[in-house]
This record gives sequence, structure tokens and C-alpha cells, in this order.
Amino acid sequence: MKARLAFFLAGLAASCGPTPEPAPSFDTTLTTQQLMLHVIDPAAISLWDRAGEMETENGVVDLAPDTPEEWAAAEHEAAIVAEGGNLLIMPGRVRVIHGKDGKPDPKDGGDWTKFSLEMTKRALAVKEATAARDKDRMFETGGELYQACVACHEKYYVPFLEEGESPNPDAPK
Repeated sequence: MKARLAFFLAGLAASCGPTPEPAPSFDTTLTTQQLMLHVIDPAAISLWDRAGEMETENGVVDLAPDTPEEWAAAEHEAAIVAEGGNLLIMPGRVRVIHGKDGKPDPKDGGDWTKFSLEMTKRALAVKEATAARDKDRMFETGGELYQACVACHEKYYVPFLEEGESPNPDAPK
């Protein structure tokens, strides 16, 4: 009897614990295209502009950061791109290719999420290279990030629309 009472009281005490918080709702007012245009693309393009070399009339110019401020900017840009991958898989942003019947195409295979996670992984590698002030590794990992972006865009890219233009009806939904 005492054992049952102790078990009952323990269960009662456990049920009186704090109520778990409901899952937060996310404000995804920005469309995927706006997220790319205003957040991910500017950071990625600036980051890639900071790596490698460029041949000019005056010779070869090293594009890698020189100053602590330039290295910090590159690291910030890599972090923005990394977090951009997370933003792309928030509820309401995951893209799925649909068939002509309007149903998700089973051949899609959840690649949007895979590509987004790969982008985050590759951008974090660039961030690590920039934190180490390693311009060769920054160039190498930046190229890997670029390839991850290209792979996704080959499957899901929808061009940005000008004011008044209609989207391509055959584009992935």
C-alpha cells in the first residue's frame, strides 16, 4: 500500500511540472526569392569576391582579405550564408517539385532540405577558414560552397521577377 501511494505521489509530482512551451511560430513574410535577394546572395557574392586572384592590366591582384576588418567581414558573410541555409528550411519555405497532377513528385527526394543543409555545412567551412585567416582554405571552401549553390539552383532556381512579370507556370512550386 505504501509503495502504491509513493508511486502515485511521484507520478502526481511529475505531472505538476512546468508545461512545455508551444513551438514558436515563424514570420516568413519574406519569400524565398526575397530571402535569396536580400540576405543570402549579397553575403555569398561579397564572400566570393574576397577570394582568389584576378588578372588585371597591372598584373595579378590577390582578392583575399588583408586587414583584420576585411577578414571579419568575410567571416560575417560566411555566417550569414550558413544561417541562410537554416532559413531556407523553415516551415513555409521548403520547396518541392510538383508533377503535372499537382502532387509532389516522388523523384524530388527532399533535395531542397539536403541542398540547404549542404549550403550551411559548406558556409561554416568557409567561416572556419576565415576565422583561421587561411586564404587558400577560404578559396577552396568557397569553391565548394559555390558548387553546393549551383547544384541547388540547377534543380530549383526560379529567376527573380521584375515588377509586373508573371512567374513561369512550369517552375517548381
